[in-house]
Amino acid sequence: MHYTGLIGGIAIAAGTLLLVVVVLAMPSPFAAKQVYGVTFSAPQAEGLGLDWRQTYEAILNDLGVRRLRLSAYWDQVEPEEGQFDFEQLDYQMDAAAAHSAKVILGIGRKLPRWPECHEPAWVQGRSQEEKQELVLNLIEQVAKRYREHPALRMWQLENEPLLDFGECPPEDRVFLAREEALLKSLDRSHPIMITDSGELNSWIPAAGYGDVLGTTMYRTVFSSRTQKLFRYDYLFPSWLYRLKARLVKVIRGNEVLISELQGEPWGAAPFTEMSVAQRRASLSLERFDQLQRFAARTQLPEAYWWGVEYWYWEREVNGEPRFWEAARELF
Repeated sequence: MHYTGLIGGIAIAAGTLLLVVVVLAMPSPFAAKQVYGVTFSAPQAEGLGLDWRQTYEAILNDLGVRRLRLSAYWDQVEPEEGQFDFEQLDYQMDAAAAHSAKVILGIGRKLPRWPECHEPAWVQGRSQEEKQELVLNLIEQVAKRYREHPALRMWQLENEPLLDFGECPPEDRVFLAREEALLKSLDRSHPIMITDSGELNSWIPAAGYGDVLGTTMYRTVFSSRTQKLFRYDYLFPSWLYRLKARLVKVIRGNEVLISELQGEPWGAAPFTEMSVAQRRASLSLERFDQLQRFAARTQLPEAYWWGVEYWYWEREVNGEPRFWEAARELF
């Protein structure tokens, strides 16, 4: 029995290794040159004391960004129940169209930036069942408004919906399927992207939803448990992302792109409360270049940088333009 188990274990390991070799040896479906975009959040810019319109215009005009990931934050587009305000998002979408930029538009309750679930104050005290029905109504209103907008390239439905993170209820795959079915019924012309953690999940369950999978890529993270920064360069090599992407393509048929590429510091406190030394320990110019090279080695076709508001904040508030200038070279 001992030898039978040993032989079985060796066979499984050999089979797994063979699968890895075969998948990595497959002709690459990925682009030779990576295309870059950015995630932009007006509330994040405002929280940094910046004029969000000025910041956004600088992203389009000065950096020359032509691929954007924006969000229809629930607390902004429906500040009062049944009263929708699209002025801010209209501005962003229209400015993108005017610059021939294409947008991945986040829709739903859980969207980029803390606290992830951007619920308006008026939903407090409602049951989860009530909130879900309200979210479906939100999706319908946003989809109907922007489904024919010239800047829209694809939807992002929720943000990492299969990862428990942020001030949000636990994952609900049944409800995610309802959201997807509704969005597809409203707009069959644009694909749907579902995002997942690059390091914490396998991507296969998440790729069971939507048409495109977006992965996060954070290489320097802070652990609240140990109060230390950790660099994942060797723990998660670039070929592992490529392997996972190819497996997703084989098993689910979904394309994969980098929806969040780390481009701002991560520490025990918000970077506005960190010293210059602490910020540079997490993200230096050298580190910024390393992150770009690492992302390129994955051979994933697109990467959306996370932290464009940080680059602008460093330039405008701290007189440090080097991150902004380095980013300009990418676009």
